[in-house]
Amino acid sequence: MKGKIRLSSSRKFAILAILPCIVVLLLITIFPLIYSLNISFRSYYLPRPGGIPFVGFSNYGGVLQDGRFWSSLKQTGFLMSGAVGIEFLLGLGIALLFFGEAKSKNFVMPIILLPMMVAPVIVGYMWRLLYQVQTGPFNYILGFLGLGPYEWTSNVSTALPSIIIADVWQWTPFVALVSLAGLSALPQELFEAAEIDGASSWQRLIYVTLPMLRRVIAIVLVMRVLDTFRMFDKIFVMTHGGPASVTETASFYAYFAGFRYFRIGYASAMSFLLLMVTVLICTFVAKALYK
Repeated sequence: MKGKIRLSSSRKFAILAILPCIVVLLLITIFPLIYSLNISFRSYYLPRPGGIPFVGFSNYGGVLQDGRFWSSLKQTGFLMSGAVGIEFLLGLGIALLFFGEAKSKNFVMPIILLPMMVAPVIVGYMWRLLYQVQTGPFNYILGFLGLGPYEWTSNVSTALPSIIIADVWQWTPFVALVSLAGLSALPQELFEAAEIDGASSWQRLIYVTLPMLRRVIAIVLVMRVLDTFRMFDKIFVMTHGGPASVTETASFYAYFAGFRYFRIGYASAMSFLLLMVTVLICTFVAKALYK
């Protein structure tokens, strides 16, 4: 009985201890969310003095009829599918390469994880320097080979792939780390049984490893889809949405609508539509893999 009373008291203390954190989280998340939702139904043009009249779903209708919004959403899809797809394949490959290699894993993995520790805006500046036309090392190598300098981030055909490469460099280690943790948690008896039955390495990967990693893969893909869908910092630093809007993603266009054109209500409506799209994509990915 006394043990139950002590447990109850410890729970009360734990609740009281985390209560300030919960209150702060609610204030910095729920209130801005409700306020933004309210603004999305109003005509809020920042330079215009006066009130912010209620306009209903006019902002949402305007966004859905905006060709630039659909174009930015298409570019977001290209960026997301390219970056997440390459990160997943490379990350899983690295995890499989070091799975079971304790000595090399303990030495190499900390080095591989270093890009994750760099702030995305710093990564953007790093790759911007690497892509420099006159002083960048990539163009130096091309010049050494007699191929001449190339405008990586200023060319319509290579601007988006340049951002994808920078994102892949930073976040492939995350996929590798989570995949390696998932592989380490799998029961080794199944691999041994498949090997005894004569299954090749490829068959073990397709029919044993990947099915058991479905939930880990779902978590990784959802997290990377969420992060890539809202990417802003690398684009802002490396291309600023150009050239010719080929790197203008939906989140970047929402930023332009709100802070360049000062259409706050319009940008808020766009943000909530993007939230719905993100939820639908993540739900589809989770249901497809998390069975």
